[in-house]
Amino acid sequence: MNRRLEVKLTSWQRQRLQQIRDHPPSARVGKRAVCLLLSADRSPSKLISQVTGLSKDAIPDIRRRWQERGMASLKELPRPGRPPKITPEYRKQLRKAVRAGPFAYGYIFTVWSIARLNTHLQKTTGIRICNDWLRRLVHAEGFVYRRPKHTLKGKRNEKAFRKAQKALNRLKKGL
Repeated sequence: MNRRLEVKLTSWQRQRLQQIRDHPPSARVGKRAVCLLLSADRSPSKLISQVTGLSKDAIPDIRRRWQERGMASLKELPRPGRPPKITPEYRKQLRKAVRAGPFAYGYIFTVWSIARLNTHLQKTTGIRICNDWLRRLVHAEGFVYRRPKHTLKGKRNEKAFRKAQKALNRLKKGL
């Protein structure tokens, strides 16, 4: 281990890192706190990597940033790239629509399909995403999506249905 990358903690820093480890504001910050605590205890990078799931290359970077910025090195910095398309408002509208059902919005169907839900959300939020991504979002929000099974049960004459079913079975068996 490189001498320059040793992590030394004051008692206040150790206590604060333990608080962050126990109640992290995000998974990344929690992993950084665990990495620094283990590094201060002189744990090998291999063990830190196994415990946190961080790559071995990330560990020296975390240590170096700690030496340069201290507690500020734990903060989440803005990530490069396009901002997420899915806003908290979109997720709110998604939850509201799935809970209420399509009938509440004046549609003639009673069960959402992913395509219909996507079209509805596009109208209400102005955001269009692909159906596969919406299916994942529905699952991530804790809802279970299954394609509806269309049957005539309860809408047909059950007595006539059973009679026809028996006749069909007799024909299949050649009686």
